Amino acid sequence: MHLGMPELLEFYRAHRQEPALVLATITATEGSTYRKTGAMLLASADGGFAGLISGGCLEGDLMHHVRRVFETGEALTVDYDMSAGDDLVWNLGLGCDGVIHLLLQRLERNAGLAVLEQIDRAHRERKAVLLAVVSDPAAAPRGALGLVDAGGATAGDSILSGLLERHAKPWPDWRTRVVKSGPGVGPALLVHVPAPTRVLICGAGPDALPLARILDELGWELVVADHRAEFARPDRFPRRCEVVHTRPRALAEQVPVEQFDAALIMSHHLENDAEYLRRLAQSPPRYIGLLGPAARKERLREMADCPSLSLHGPAGLDIGSELPASIALSIAAEMHAVLNGRDGRSLEVMNDV
Repeated sequence: MHLGMPELLEFYRAHRQEPALVLATITATEGSTYRKTGAMLLASADGGFAGLISGGCLEGDLMHHVRRVFETGEALTVDYDMSAGDDLVWNLGLGCDGVIHLLLQRLERNAGLAVLEQIDRAHRERKAVLLAVVSDPAAAPRGALGLVDAGGATAGDSILSGLLERHAKPWPDWRTRVVKSGPGVGPALLVHVPAPTRVLICGAGPDALPLARILDELGWELVVADHRAEFARPDRFPRRCEVVHTRPRALAEQVPVEQFDAALIMSHHLENDAEYLRRLAQSPPRYIGLLGPAARKERLREMADCPSLSLHGPAGLDIGSELPASIALSIAAEMHAVLNGRDGRSLEVMNDV
């Protein structure tokens, strides 16, 4: 779960020359809310923003508070309570029955913006980040921000950075946590920002296009490999997608296969698919999907000599898919579920349990 970080970082890169930006962070939630603790929104002085703290229903009102933070420079806490049932106080009719607590802080050069710069650098290097922010209105210094990445680099408040270094050993598997900061510093919210999800698609045929678009929309990093020059063309795929023209046997020479979280093999050629699988088996990602029936999966397993390798084939969830777009949707959903440790069940069924 990347908390919308790819969108925030793209926005930051476009506005990194500005003297200040405002970061809004959900520091706590109660009841049912669209976004959870740790979700962020980044705003510029001209009213532009990236990220969401709701389904789009609170952002308009939030911008009024953002302008105040730009004007005063002071960190600000904002609460949205939709639990009353008649949320006419917001004139929104949300019906979410939840409460959102937010911290807004102005990030300036050589201070908070240095933390964003380090997050950007860590993501480019595929390193996870641990972020700390003091959010308690009664605590000091409210709005202090610190960071440590998985490589040990730090940025921001030195006290918080020291705190993060202690909580980064071993590297956490949780998403958020509130901890005591130490003498003279209030409780801090720690937010674990994972390294960007990276996916390899082996095969650039027409049915790879809708899958690439969906994964790009998720903000995942995507590499598409194919030996056919007419298919391995960057102009066919989303702008952020890397397209590699390579033969399956040379895949590992062109692409760092050990860096992927998931892969889908879809060249529609048995021997090529077996070669792709053979290369991936040397350093398997958490998810490997195959097209075609179960018998084809076992045949590929035998040809690639990987009898115990975990494979998803036929790839995807059972949603009645027939056309490339719906097949891509089912594969992306299964991939997302596996990478997040979920089983892909209906939320309605889960709520009834």
